[in-house]
Amino acid sequence: MNKITIVITTIRVPVVLESYIENFQKYEHNDVDFVIIGDLKTPSKITEYLRKISKIGYQIDYWDVNRQKKWLEQFPDLENLIPYNCVQRRNLGYLIAYQNDADVIVTIDDDNFAVPEEDFIKGHGIVGKTSSFLAVKSSTNWFNPCDLLEIRPSRRIYHRGFPYLKRWQNEKYSYEERKGRVVVNAGLWLGNPDVDAVTHLEEPVEVVGWKEDFNQQYQQRVALANSTYSPFNTQNMAFFKELLPCAYLPVMGDSIDGMKIDRYDDIWSSYFAEKIIKHLGDFVTFGQPLVRQDRNPHDYLRDLTGELPGMILTDKLIRTLERIELSENSYFDCYHELIEKLREEICKSATYTYSEKAYFLKLTDGMSVWQNVVEQIL
Repeated sequence: MNKITIVITTIRVPVVLESYIENFQKYEHNDVDFVIIGDLKTPSKITEYLRKISKIGYQIDYWDVNRQKKWLEQFPDLENLIPYNCVQRRNLGYLIAYQNDADVIVTIDDDNFAVPEEDFIKGHGIVGKTSSFLAVKSSTNWFNPCDLLEIRPSRRIYHRGFPYLKRWQNEKYSYEERKGRVVVNAGLWLGNPDVDAVTHLEEPVEVVGWKEDFNQQYQQRVALANSTYSPFNTQNMAFFKELLPCAYLPVMGDSIDGMKIDRYDDIWSSYFAEKIIKHLGDFVTFGQPLVRQDRNPHDYLRDLTGELPGMILTDKLIRTLERIELSENSYFDCYHELIEKLREEICKSATYTYSEKAYFLKLTDGMSVWQNVVEQIL
């Protein structure tokens, strides 16, 4: 049986843990542990809270800032790369979980709560296994996982980071039985969906469940066909340990043509990973388990300013990825190949501005730092 580790970054007392522990107890899952990554803003009272919670019987490995600094002494380039007070410190959680012999790493946000009706571990338990499933193929080669969900008020919404040039194209979906190894499972959400700030500002929406036809016909899970892409996020996602070389969340916050970029770290990471996953013949699935997002306070106008450069660059980036052909046969080697070919394609392209090229050179430098750390850990 695969060992599963839950990774959470937080600047709060993570009361969300209680919902997961209750869920694991209800469905009798014992071989699960937690890695909690704190930050400069994390309150000191978290230590006492986690000590009390751990008495229930699940191992909770808390990493405060001082403990992180000591661990990072062996990886100075990584320490210099990842700033404090940012979600990208989740990268440390991935590495630590791997070192702790996790087979499946599940990453959740601290405002996403397990729901009693969903067996959370069973939902993500497909990862690392060869299974039979329905694979969705899109006429546009892009699938919107929000199309699986019932939205109130009823309207179509798109997953955060879904390319704008691929939206509203009246795509047709077809499904076929497939069998293969799942290396990523992207669970979805009730309550507040993970959509971009434009959608939130236009009209607040709520996810109330699965669409009826999906619930009845597709067994609450679909895989992406080899020709079909979709973004996935890190708020309720599981990946197999073999994918660690591709799991890096790029550091955001740089200024690009006068705009400061944010909120595209997990989105671009998903596109890079999918490129390699499809080349190697593995699969990404969407669907179970659902969690409920009771979203932490957000300033959507501020989110929008950070998302704007990502919206512009994503449309360019996916065209670049379409031109790249991979030839290596492992996740580690393919990630190295992707880094090199991304640099080459972006540098020679007339589509990117000078500022955009400089940013992507810095981003791929970060990807190389990550790969060097992973090489030492593997």
